[in-house]
Amino acid sequence: MAYEPESPELAEELENLEDACRQASQEIANSRSVRETVALAEVDVPHHLREIARQRVPTLQRIGRMRDMRVEEIVKNQLSSLALERNELVASREFDRIKAVDWYVLRANYPEIYTKAMREANLILERKRKR
Repeated sequence: MAYEPESPELAEELENLEDACRQASQEIANSRSVRETVALAEVDVPHHLREIARQRVPTLQRIGRMRDMRVEEIVKNQLSSLALERNELVASREFDRIKAVDWYVLRANYPEIYTKAMREANLILERKRKR
């Protein structure tokens, strides 16, 4: 579908895309898990708008950075909840739950963060075992 540079249809589609991106960014800010955050960042850009959207929809560019920052924040919160747990057994079970439910997405999309988080979580659990 060919569009004129400033056609009303194009402007309307770009505005709708901008609204969808704003909504996704608000949902990312409120997300509670890595899996949810990564899923919310997937904004469907129509094929015929992909080239134009990169330049004309600023929120689309920010979604990736917002997603990455939110993922790091969620992982930090998960690790701090492990550190705050007094019982080693409960912390170990919570760690297993987090790995199974959430961190498989982390391993696939953010291998550096995953490696760092695994190392930190294992250190937390080891300190709890020594007590």
